[in-house]
Amino acid sequence: MKLAKVKIEYTCGLTLLERVVLDVKSGEIHLPPRLVSLMENMDDSECSPAFSLEYKGRFLLVTASANGLYRVDVPMASGSVVKRLLHSITYPTRDQRQQNGRFLHTLSAASIGGAAATWHASGTSGLSALSLPVPLAIAGVLLWYVGFLCMNGEQ
Repeated sequence: MKLAKVKIEYTCGLTLLERVVLDVKSGEIHLPPRLVSLMENMDDSECSPAFSLEYKGRFLLVTASANGLYRVDVPMASGSVVKRLLHSITYPTRDQRQQNGRFLHTLSAASIGGAAATWHASGTSGLSALSLPVPLAIAGVLLWYVGFLCMNGEQ
């Protein structure tokens, strides 16, 4: 049993966010009584909602069974470690995107600082003195911009 977040969206614009208990083995979801009564009241006047559950950074579709229970297909942690690592890089969660953006901003500051240091340390003048600082400065600006895009809220 684990706690998970559910998001229930109705066509009228009402969005309910709630924590539920998820049985990982069976995929069964146990809703709190206040959420069940609220959903019953909304069923009288609204269409069926979009019901999703967030589990390990993934949004899973929740289905209602005939006996009134809610279920979700929980993906099993299969595959190699490399495959799971690549999935977290290509499809990061919101928090992972924030951390990636902060890391890129750190790399940006380091490359701009490195550009200034190499320019001051070069003993020559002219275009040969700019062969390393200019690409470092350009890389710093690009890393800053990509980091800014990563930290741009919900995507």
